[in-house]
Amino acid sequence: MKILLIDDEELDVFISQKLLSLEFDTTGVSSYEQGLQWAKENHFDVVLIDYYLNKGKLGKELLKELLALKGPVFKPYLLTNYVDGHEYEGLKKDGFLAIIEKPLTLEKFKMNLQLS
Repeated sequence: MKILLIDDEELDVFISQKLLSLEFDTTGVSSYEQGLQWAKENHFDVVLIDYYLNKGKLGKELLKELLALKGPVFKPYLLTNYVDGHEYEGLKKDGFLAIIEKPLTLEKFKMNLQLS
């Protein structure tokens, strides 16, 4: 399974990529633009996108572009520190299968992967 991880915090990308790479083929990038460019040139099965990205962009905006580019051939998950119930429902309507709260752990990721 190939995972694309997109988070504007480079330390979060580094740690999460190392963690996920213990069991999965994982690529991490630290910007909206890098994520979109990488996705244009590569295949992935799962994408993990941070809620707030650089330059005022939101993860749901990037997901919309990824879906337009690739179609629904991957499983999208949102990474965040906090999302309230109202936002959660809206994000699921935007296409995210689940919201994974930070800090990311291998157990949280695998649990959400099994549920979707």
